[in-house]
Amino acid sequence: MDRSRAFVKDVKRLIIKVGTAVVTRADGRLALGRLGALCEQIKDLNSQGYEVIVVSSGAVGLGRQRLRYRRLVNSSFADLQKPQVEFDGKACAAVGQNSLMALYDTLFSQLDLTSAQLLVTDNDFRDKDFRNQLSETVKSLLALKVIPIFNENDAVSTRKAPYEDSSEGLYSGPPSDPRSKLIHTYIKERHQGEITFGDKSRVGRGGMTAKVKAAVYAADAGIPVVITSGYAAENIIKVLQGECCRDPISS
Repeated sequence: MDRSRAFVKDVKRLIIKVGTAVVTRADGRLALGRLGALCEQIKDLNSQGYEVIVVSSGAVGLGRQRLRYRRLVNSSFADLQKPQVEFDGKACAAVGQNSLMALYDTLFSQLDLTSAQLLVTDNDFRDKDFRNQLSETVKSLLALKVIPIFNENDAVSTRKAPYEDSSEGLYSGPPSDPRSKLIHTYIKERHQGEITFGDKSRVGRGGMTAKVKAAVYAADAGIPVVITSGYAAENIIKVLQGECCRDPISS
């Protein structure tokens, strides 16, 4: 076991953040193979007694792809020659959320698991009563071995309409730079001033800057965080076995 992964022996609950670049392919369609492999790992973890919570992006990207297809099949050739107005991100979120959850429900049902949808906004967490009720609901679901799936309720959120939020990885510099090195264990005091954050992914909003900030907040609260590849098979299982995954990262 890698010494930096010694904490995994005490892990009982996992929160798995799935970025849009994992949920969708380069053409915007669903990455069914990747999602199926992810759900199979979650099934194995659930069977081993781990409590698993999923935080999934992807609704905006899926909604945009569906709306583009609808516009294509309902437009004349002449209409398609005109400049196309980009779809409103919040409308895309409303359309895509249905598709995203239908997919998770289908995949988990095939594995004899039940999932639950929880949509929240950043404003919700400012309400103490809401936070307490949400915590109780999640505890009830986990006790029933149900997989809670969180997503931001972008359709009604007061934040700027997103273009989704996944990224290329945590390197010492932009991943395209051959001099950049993959950082396996982020130590705030050592790496905070050394890292240069590159571009977000093809569907990015937060990029690695937001992810590292979130990870640091969690670490300050005593919660370990691992950013690993969403493309490589069995990576979540490998992390829990104490391995240091060497694949390029996409969370």
